[in-house]
Amino acid sequence: MRPTLTHPREETLVALDLETTGLDPKSDRVIEVGAVKFRGDDEIARFATMVNPRMAIPQFASNLTGISQSDVEMSPE
Repeated sequence: MRPTLTHPREETLVALDLETTGLDPKSDRVIEVGAVKFRGDDEIARFATMVNPRMAIPQFASNLTGISQSDVEMSPE
């Protein structure tokens, strides 16, 4: 059976945004997760949380993201 294709404006999609302490997956960590669920131009739901990376956020990452150490200290790991 062939899958039914839907028009892109009818599909429900989720866009993810991750902020990290850097670009090295071996040593850097996620510090913020954001997600938006949408259908066409309509936003259905939104989610965002800070993440405690259990390491110091480098100054360049803080400058780039606007996220400081104090923003993540009490966040889930």
